[in-house]
Formats: sequence, C-alpha cells, structure tokens
Amino acid sequence: MPKKQIETKPNNLPLNGIRVLDFCQMWAGPHATEWLSVMGAEVIKVETGTRIDYMRTVGAPPGMAGTGPNVGSAFASLNWGKKSIALNMTTTKARELAKKLISICDVVAENFGGGVLERWGLSYEEMKKIKPDIIYYAGSGYGRSGPHKERPAYAEIVDAFTGATFSNGFAGDEPNVIGVSPWTDGAQATHGAVGMLTALYHRQSTGEGQYIDAAMIEGHANFLGEMVMRYILNGSIGERVGNRDAFMAPHNSYPCKMTGDEDEWAALAVANQKEWVALCKLMDNPDWTKKPEFSDELSRWENQEALDKYIGEWTRNYGAYELTEMLQKAGIAATPSFSTRQLTHDPHINARGFFRDPNHAVIGHKALASLPVKFSGYDAGNYNTPPLLGEHNEYVFGGLLGLSKEEIRKLTEEKVLI
Repeated sequence: MPKKQIETKPNNLPLNGIRVLDFCQMWAGPHATEWLSVMGAEVIKVETGTRIDYMRTVGAPPGMAGTGPNVGSAFASLNWGKKSIALNMTTTKARELAKKLISICDVVAENFGGGVLERWGLSYEEMKKIKPDIIYYAGSGYGRSGPHKERPAYAEIVDAFTGATFSNGFAGDEPNVIGVSPWTDGAQATHGAVGMLTALYHRQSTGEGQYIDAAMIEGHANFLGEMVMRYILNGSIGERVGNRDAFMAPHNSYPCKMTGDEDEWAALAVANQKEWVALCKLMDNPDWTKKPEFSDELSRWENQEALDKYIGEWTRNYGAYELTEMLQKAGIAATPSFSTRQLTHDPHINARGFFRDPNHAVIGHKALASLPVKFSGYDAGNYNTPPLLGEHNEYVFGGLLGLSKEEIRKLTEEKVLI
C-alpha cells in the first residue's frame, strides 16, 4: 500500500468553506473542479476501484504502466488538492452514502453521459429535496437537452461538430483534428469553473441553487467567434490557411539550428512596414528583400510562399532561443515553438512557478502543471498532493459522516467502499 500523501492546509483562499462532491472523470470535468480545489474548496472526488478514472492510467512513469490505479501523472495534474473516496455507486448503500454527502456539500459536479445520476436516484430534483440550495453542474458533450443529448463525445468528436476540424489544416489540404484534446477539454473546464463560481456568487446573494447544463460543443464553439461571424456577415465559410494570417506576412513557424537532439522552430509575425524594415536589418538587408514582390505589406502577403522560403534559409543559422531574442530586441513578435520537453525546461515559465512537484507517494517527483492564474493577497493555492484512490475514505465517511471504524470496515468488506 502506498504511503500516505503529504498534506498541508492552505489558508486565506477565496473558496475556503465551500465543499464539492465531484463525480467527474477524464479531463474536462476534473479540470473544472480542479479550479475550485486550488482556490480553496474541499473537493471530494467520488471514484471506484471497479471502474477507475481512465486518466489514472495516462502518463505513467517508465516501467510503471499497468501497475495500479495511482501511476497516472495526467490524473495527478488534474486533481491537485482533492480528496478521493472509493464508493461503488452500483450498490444501494453507496447511493445512500452519496445522498448524505450531498446534504453537506455546496456543489455536485459530474460529466457522465446523459442520465447516469438520474439512474442512481440523484437527479437535480432529488438533490434539491436533500439540500434545497445545491448547485448541480452537469458537463457533457452535447448538453442534457436536444436530439443528441445521449450521445457520447470525446475531444476529436466535439472538434468536428463545432467546425474546428474543418478550419484546421493547410490550404488545399483536408480537415485536421487539432491534435491535442486538452484544447477542447480545457475550454469546457474553464467555462464550467466560471459557471460554478457564478452560481456560488448567485447563491450568496439569493439563497438559490442552480442547475448548470454545460455542453462541450457550445463551450468550444464559443472560441470560434471569428469563423462564425464571418459566415453570419458575408456568408463565407472560410478556408484552411495553416499558419497564415489574414493580414500579416511573414507570419509562420520557421526552422532553426538544432542545439540538442530534436528539431527547433521559432514563430515570428511581422505586423507592419516598420517591423519589416527591422527584420531586413537583422538579416543584413539581403538582395531578395529589395524585390518588388516584397516591397510592401500587401505584396508580401500575396507572395508568402517565396517569402517563407527566404526567411527559413536565414533562420536555420540560429537556435530558437537565440533567434527569438534577436527578433524581440528588434521589436518583432517571436517565440520558440516548444516541444513539451522544451516547455518544461524553459527558464521563463519555471521562474513563474508554473510547474509544481507533487512529491507523490507512487509516481515520485514530477513536474506537473498548475493553474494559469495567481491571486494577489492569497496563498499560492491549494496544491496539496493529488490523492491516491480511496485515500480519504476514513476522513470523509468517518470524520464528515460520523461512521465508526467498524461500520467503515463492514462497508469495505461488502464492497460498497471499493
């Protein structure tokens, strides 16, 4: 059995005193409740060893895959500061325990396919009978109403439905998935967290709870405003443009000199003639920059293929960091195009303390992402070590619900707590 996690008690956080019963799994749901946890809420994650959260298996350190439910670094990065209980919701006794927990919670959150909590006897209407001011967050792919409400959805499916896949790719190429599902799940999570915070604020003023129906398709479409407005205004569905911009040129990612064992790239964008003159000066004003097809902003935009070829020949002489520093000093927007390894070693993001070490009892010391916000006047946030499966059974069922150790032991033997 893994050793107990190291735990502290962050003080003076904005959501101290709020308690959340978290049924969420995978990425979007747990990340939404993670926002509340880091901000000080006590988030009790409902799990079961009979059907573990898939993210508990993702990102296992080398040699640890398949060795248990506590090896997933992906799970750890989405569940900072939470408490985990192992509650087998297929049993009647577990559902009764869940009702008791709802009675002492402020928020219930889940992101199952439609109808799971209802089949457990835990619909919003039933929850209100237990706690009239409860806030219920239901995150799903298509929402809890409409003809698609029962359909399952993963990020790639949502991307396709919302039009993101259609708009992603190079000119003349086929539609492409975005490639990183957290883009979609992250959008849903952020919207979900704001929804729950808004409901808590509303309850503070009125005493009323809320039912929050959050659809991933709508959350993601909310990030595609320019594409939607283009169609509404002029009937154009647009086209795939790769790394191009509607106005700026050059505007792309360019190859750089390798300084290690992997490719290096840097992105740069030139917004106006002044910046173009500065770029030409950095390149020592080669003859090609004087060609008519590169003389003004429109000409460069119309001749981007040739322009990118020339610039790429120049950028290959420099490492990505070296090139970026040169360009930024000249007033040109630029950055290395990082791999995940390069990002975790970047001195700037590390100086800001974005990556944190959980000192986890199973996966050990790993660099895990924190939330992308810091709050002035508060502690750093609740970054207690992500929980082991069922680690807090005794605290929750004994400390919060008042069950005796004998009762907890018996429920464990009956596989209610598993």
